[in-house]
Amino acid sequence: MLKLSCARTSQAGGRPSNEDAIGIRIREHDACFILCDGVGGERGGGVAARLAVQGALQQFEHQSQRQLEKLAQASVAAAHAAILTEQLRKADQARMAATLVGLFIDRVAGFVHWVHVGDSRLYQFRRGTLQQRTRDHSLVAQMAAAGLPADHISPNLLSQALGRGTLSPSHLASAWPMHDGDAYLLCTDGFWQTLSEQDIEAQLRLAGSAEDWVTLLAHRVTQSAQMDNYSAIAVWVGEPELVTLAQTLL
Repeated sequence: MLKLSCARTSQAGGRPSNEDAIGIRIREHDACFILCDGVGGERGGGVAARLAVQGALQQFEHQSQRQLEKLAQASVAAAHAAILTEQLRKADQARMAATLVGLFIDRVAGFVHWVHVGDSRLYQFRRGTLQQRTRDHSLVAQMAAAGLPADHISPNLLSQALGRGTLSPSHLASAWPMHDGDAYLLCTDGFWQTLSEQDIEAQLRLAGSAEDWVTLLAHRVTQSAQMDNYSAIAVWVGEPELVTLAQTLL
């Protein structure tokens, strides 16, 4: 069973309050990492993010089986349902919504599965090199995928979010095998918008721990005078620093 280590940060940035929420559960056989961001422009975004995290984690904790795709699907559905229920209870928060990105790990079989809704992201690294990342559920991303210009479109316009309409979250096609030295970064748009993929990869290669990686990245975010909330979770499998630090020294 590969060792897991993680670190997190969640800051208000230039905003008066922080509407991001983070949830982590690491059990003997599995683990779950959830990050949510309240959608701006509507009242109750922070409430929606917290409800989503609570709903997802409660569902995860009540699941005894370890089929990752079902764990992810059930947890996201519970997060969505928690927001919809609260919308019906409070008319002034009837339009609240949140993004979500979740990472689910089977520690026994050595597989991971991730899921996301909205523009919070997951980046997956192997041996210090970016392998893949989630694709945002935003109008800008849709335009880019279609090869159309999107300069005139607000990056905040989402095509999907928890608490809005019928949900079609994006999943990894199948469970992904973990290797010693893998690293994952889950982050909100307030975090990744100020960092290029090259920046994130470069800081990973300098880090001696998941905590170091988050600290290095957060420092770069603060240098950009970020005005939005920003949050991130770093998850390391095994000992990535044995690979990345060695490569840096060569």
